[in-house]
Amino acid sequence: MPIQLLDDRLISQIAAGEVVERPASIVKELVENSLDAGADRIEIVIEEGGLRRIAVTDNGCGLAPDQLPLALARHATSKIDSLSALECVESLGFRGEALASMASVAQLSLTSRTPEAEHASQLVAYRNDGVHPAVGAPGTTIDVRELFARIPARRKFLRAPATEFKHIRQAFNQLALSRYDVAFRLTHGGQETASLAAAPDGPRARRRAADILGAEFDDHAVAVDERAAGMRLTGWVATPGFSRGQADRQFSYVNHRPIRDKTFNHAVRLAYRDLLHNQRHPAYALYLELDPRQVDVNAHPAKAEVRFRESRLVHDFVFRSVARALESAESTPDESRAVDLPTTPAQPALTPAPATAPMTPRGLDFVRGEQRDRSGVAENAAAYRFQMPDAAPAAAASEPETEQPVASPETAAERNDAAPALGYAIGQLHDIYILAQNADGLVLVDMHAAHERVLYERLKAEFSAGTIQCTRLLVPEALSLSEAEAATVEAAGEALLQVGFDISRSGPAEALLRGVPALMAQRDYLSLARDVIAEIDAGPRGADTVRDALDDVLADIGCKAAVKAGRRLSLAEMNALLRDMEGTDRAGHCNHGRPSWVSVDRAALDRLFMRGQ
Repeated sequence: MPIQLLDDRLISQIAAGEVVERPASIVKELVENSLDAGADRIEIVIEEGGLRRIAVTDNGCGLAPDQLPLALARHATSKIDSLSALECVESLGFRGEALASMASVAQLSLTSRTPEAEHASQLVAYRNDGVHPAVGAPGTTIDVRELFARIPARRKFLRAPATEFKHIRQAFNQLALSRYDVAFRLTHGGQETASLAAAPDGPRARRRAADILGAEFDDHAVAVDERAAGMRLTGWVATPGFSRGQADRQFSYVNHRPIRDKTFNHAVRLAYRDLLHNQRHPAYALYLELDPRQVDVNAHPAKAEVRFRESRLVHDFVFRSVARALESAESTPDESRAVDLPTTPAQPALTPAPATAPMTPRGLDFVRGEQRDRSGVAENAAAYRFQMPDAAPAAAASEPETEQPVASPETAAERNDAAPALGYAIGQLHDIYILAQNADGLVLVDMHAAHERVLYERLKAEFSAGTIQCTRLLVPEALSLSEAEAATVEAAGEALLQVGFDISRSGPAEALLRGVPALMAQRDYLSLARDVIAEIDAGPRGADTVRDALDDVLADIGCKAAVKAGRRLSLAEMNALLRDMEGTDRAGHCNHGRPSWVSVDRAALDRLFMRGQ
């Protein structure tokens, strides 16, 4: 087929395919136009999921009658007028394609009135009968009907009305979160589904975030407000207790523009890395403000993707800002870690046990062994670091056990007021959990999760100071690797040595392991060394990537070196671990995001046993 020029109609429909993907795309473009017009009240009317009708009405500046035909012309816009203006765009729209694209695939009518005009003017695109007077308040109404009705090939790719409205609601939420000072109203099928009043101040702005993201998000939300290098990051991030199975509560904005940006998202994810499972996603609404000249918004037809001129600077600023907010939340235990025990009806009286059998709480396997004076532990625990022996004493469980007397209630009451945040250990449950008593009630600690966090943070501090201990092997171990992994060992040998691994390449697909981290000297260091090499090899090259991978290595070392379930601890060891937790950042979660401790206050215990009722 010879080269030929396409006609204008086909060109418009091709361009429409980039802008109008589905009804939600139309809602997004029309609402952005309303925001650019200075509207502070926007109403959206939807019928049949937007397949039959989408109407957006605002109270913005409006258009003069002679401007209506230009509004529907391709590449006609009031947002920019030069290349220099394109380089510092502050408006949401600027391409001049949206209305023309909609008019080419649907029945579009435009009604607008400026504040000084006596009446509104209307232009119906599919009639070609020009501009004529109409009834309307100051502002603009754009009515789009029968989307893709004239293009059956496109119409068949749309989903059911309920599915399309779900996408519209997502777009509505994203836009409503972008501007708290604007009132929004959404109607579907004649029924109001959302009505959000303008919220220009802080408390009411947070109320809107709670309306959209949910009351549970509001319970876990931590405010972010950081400034540096000409940038400002504000908004809210949820503590790990509100993690999600999917990334459906993540809203990011640059200069009030909703965006999808890998740099931004990775920075937030990195801040949560030590707090969430890999399968869980954080929830947040974050707003980045910076000089418009430092961000390129002309990177995607839908204007959803941007490019930062100083992407590394933005990444580090977002990461550190979110990390600081999460650290402040972790350092102050909140109600999200409290367990509210259910109130159960009274049970029939239990049959008394034989007089010769000592009574112990059902299901509680308390530590037995040498009796220790807990008052002495209280004085010395702060200076005592919990250390797990190289190998758990397997014979300890088989040794004869003696009953450990329980401290008198008077002694416990005297210590109660002065108890630290995590209290003092009173026993061990199934050799997995530590039971402790603090001023508020009961604390239940997962000893493995808590210990691996303590070790991980200690290793990170030692790594930053360059003091991780390396234990030399008497006989070097040969590692069989792929050629790529052997090359990784050669390139990252110095970084590996900083985390305690002395590994050098000894052949095209071989390496020699001469030293391992001291924590792993008595454990399976070969498998860990292979995991470390594979993890670094799988990531993109670069010093920062190696540093991030080594953080994962340190977390893995901490996990493997931490005390395991089934290990019986003494009271001194338990108390030492509690004191270490109190001095450790992010001690509320293990390296993989699992919670390390929960609390039950005395009020919940009283309700459980119906005390005072």
